[in-house]
Amino acid sequence: GQLGIDKDEGDATGSLSTYSEVTSVIGVLCWGIISDNVQKRVVMVISLAIMGIITIAYPHAPDLYPTLLILRLIYSVGTAGTTCMMAAMMMEVVHGERSGLVAGLIGTASGLGAVFAAFVLFRVPIYMVHLGDNAYDPNLVVYSHATIGAVTIAIAIILYFLLPKNKLPTIRRTIGYMSGIWKNLYYGVIAAKDPHIALGYISSFFARADEVVITHFISIWMQKWYIEEGMCRVGSFCPYATATTATMTGTAQSVALVIAPFFGIASEYDRMLALVAAGAIGVSGCLPFAFSIDPTSTRNIAFVILLAMGQYGMIVSGMAMIARNHVPAEYRGGVAGMYSFCGVIGIIVVSKVGGVLFDTWMKGAPFLLLGIGHGLIALLALIHFLYHL
Repeated sequence: GQLGIDKDEGDATGSLSTYSEVTSVIGVLCWGIISDNVQKRVVMVISLAIMGIITIAYPHAPDLYPTLLILRLIYSVGTAGTTCMMAAMMMEVVHGERSGLVAGLIGTASGLGAVFAAFVLFRVPIYMVHLGDNAYDPNLVVYSHATIGAVTIAIAIILYFLLPKNKLPTIRRTIGYMSGIWKNLYYGVIAAKDPHIALGYISSFFARADEVVITHFISIWMQKWYIEEGMCRVGSFCPYATATTATMTGTAQSVALVIAPFFGIASEYDRMLALVAAGAIGVSGCLPFAFSIDPTSTRNIAFVILLAMGQYGMIVSGMAMIARNHVPAEYRGGVAGMYSFCGVIGIIVVSKVGGVLFDTWMKGAPFLLLGIGHGLIALLALIHFLYHL
């Protein structure tokens, strides 16, 4: 990578994800509670601006610890806010009715973003190759991050004027602020007594882990492969790894994008069966890819497609789960925060454990962990469905 790390890449990636997501644990809860007291659009705009600024600064980090770590921690505060507000804003407009359809549309929008990242953002350094000395010039990464960061900040400014204002619950003005915070957190926890909301929390655990594994571990697996094959050098930009990663993840996200609305429609009829299907599809993609010998093989695109389909299926079905019942307006941020909190914990566990196993056991270990998780989700949802027949 840019810092010239040539060993224990999995552990370094997993550790950075773990430390940043520990920050997100606090962030998602705080953002969820704050959004119940201020405009949700303000939280979204601030979060996006933080992400843009850190994206610009990221490639300038001279070392892994502490500079890159500090930047990742600040960045995670921004991602925590955007993730939390996505669920909170959904709960503002649906109260159980048509929640599956709305979740499907959100999943589609998320898929468009992932496809854009794979086919455009991943390739920005390649598009800017004329600005560098050669195709391996490390400055290409600096230029690409500056461009992406600036666009993110611009989007934040635009959204401030486009996102609607939400009506602040009057009850928040009649009780003590700290009392309201603890009551909000408490409600987010006890809401899990509803098995639908509990499964929504669990699906968030593995769906967010899917996102990190697809984004980070496929990339470093490809880069490691091309370095070992002698086609790239440590510490230099690797166009082969970038192109392969973009093609594989972009194709997978494109197919998943088409499938996401169908999970939303399925959730309208039976959320449990939709979750069973999402888990089963994820398993069928994770396990074969985990034991792949050559990660660049074209047949692995099919497995990554199934993994992405399972990821989006769990995102859509999980969000439909937490919006199933009417949640009091003053506590929607708390439930959304807990939903995001579970996703953060999933990232911490899978990224750290998967990163260590990536270095010490096999490169496909993170995907094996996801396969087990998808299987567990499918099993729990199936048990609940059969029990209530």
